[in-house]
Amino acid sequence: MKKCLVISGGDFYDAPRSLYEEADFVIACDKGWDYAKKLGFKPDVVIGDFDSSLLAEEGGAEKSQDGTVRQDGTKIIKLSRDKDDSDTMAGVKYAIEQGCGDFTFICAASGRFDHFFCNIQTLSFIAERFGKASLLSEKEEITVIKNRSIEIPRREGWSLSVFSLCDESRGVSEAGTRWQLNGAIMQQNAPYGLSNEWTADKAAVSVEEGTLIIILSKMD
Repeated sequence: MKKCLVISGGDFYDAPRSLYEEADFVIACDKGWDYAKKLGFKPDVVIGDFDSSLLAEEGGAEKSQDGTVRQDGTKIIKLSRDKDDSDTMAGVKYAIEQGCGDFTFICAASGRFDHFFCNIQTLSFIAERFGKASLLSEKEEITVIKNRSIEIPRREGWSLSVFSLCDESRGVSEAGTRWQLNGAIMQQNAPYGLSNEWTADKAAVSVEEGTLIIILSKMD
């Protein structure tokens, strides 16, 4: 599966260039286009209704026969504001059509909470189909997994929290942490997985049946 870097329109994150260089496909969503230019990342596609991007104020765009717009060699897909999906979700669905299945989001945290929560649900949408999706910011690293395990390298000055993102997740295990789990049941309305700590170079988190959200938080 292709690796996709999604640049969304939340708070700006000065992401390392390695994320861009390792991506097979880069998509900027609405205001994410402004952030891509600020980062010096050239997206393969820009998508959105452009209600919050400076792109709406730029000239020189020409409508093409396939319903997209091309400007300065970048493919631009203009969406109607009358739509069900967010710009970021629309971008994810487009990237999936291009063969992408491993997603990393940047500039997708904070901002408006409703937009941030929508992006979390978008991570869940991806995990439901492919098993893993991540969102990176200056103070958080968020990963959603379904029916799988991952290893998380030790991060000094960061905490590790694990919650169920569905009604009930079964067979949850955590190892290499101060508070460990072995085949536990986690429920969405019982958030007892807050602020764990590493005791090894890597923590292992797994779930046999269900969807987990794993949040690394930078401690002040």
